[in-house]
Amino acid sequence: MNWPNQQLKANPHCCEEASLNSHSFYIPCNKPAVSVVGWKGRSDAPIRMCEFCTDHNVKNRNGYIIEPYTGPTGAGQLWPKPSEANPWPLSAHSLNPWDNMNEDQLLLEWQKKKDAIEVAKAEEMDLRKYIVKREFPKAQEGTNTKELGQGYQLKAGIKYNYNLADNDTVEDCLNKISKLGNEGTFIAERLVSWKPSFLLTEYRALQESKEKGEKFAGEVLNIVNQMLTITEGAPTLEIKAPKSKK
Repeated sequence: MNWPNQQLKANPHCCEEASLNSHSFYIPCNKPAVSVVGWKGRSDAPIRMCEFCTDHNVKNRNGYIIEPYTGPTGAGQLWPKPSEANPWPLSAHSLNPWDNMNEDQLLLEWQKKKDAIEVAKAEEMDLRKYIVKREFPKAQEGTNTKELGQGYQLKAGIKYNYNLADNDTVEDCLNKISKLGNEGTFIAERLVSWKPSFLLTEYRALQESKEKGEKFAGEVLNIVNQMLTITEGAPTLEIKAPKSKK
């Protein structure tokens, strides 16, 4: 970026990236530099960057690490720092900046991002509901459209959740509808569709029986696997606080 008044300069061996406080003029970040970063497809000269600015530019601004910045004596720390899992020398481009963190730092960073997501999701939902009520005071179920001008449209999808009671209650109600006559039977057959649900407890029991050498369980599993596809779901992670002493 070409700043209209670029008078400040980064301190020696410090980050030259623009600080978040830069607005009308350039303010250097000035944190200790750990790498020299350039950008793909840009003519800007590479500059020294701290760990945070390096991570931000590599992830979000098409930047790449030209070399670690090791300070005036060449004895500074490399970035990312070598570890037992990722010993140096490896390409600095291929290592993960999270390798620099110890376990506590890594978990605190994850918790911070998770909390931020939850707050942002709640705030976005509150704002979304407010906008829908304000812009569509008489909204109908389905898609509602408002012209904004110059070809732009605001669309709000209004949905309701229709949840059935337990199976026994549903079957009892359908039987009552069927007893109302031929038309009742016709409606009862069309009102509810039944979706099969996979019972993992039964599947686990078959696996255990097969491991014990039961031939029947193995034959059943061979057939089950023809209709079953298993894919990996998103992992869960939780930091559980100790119980407070009474």
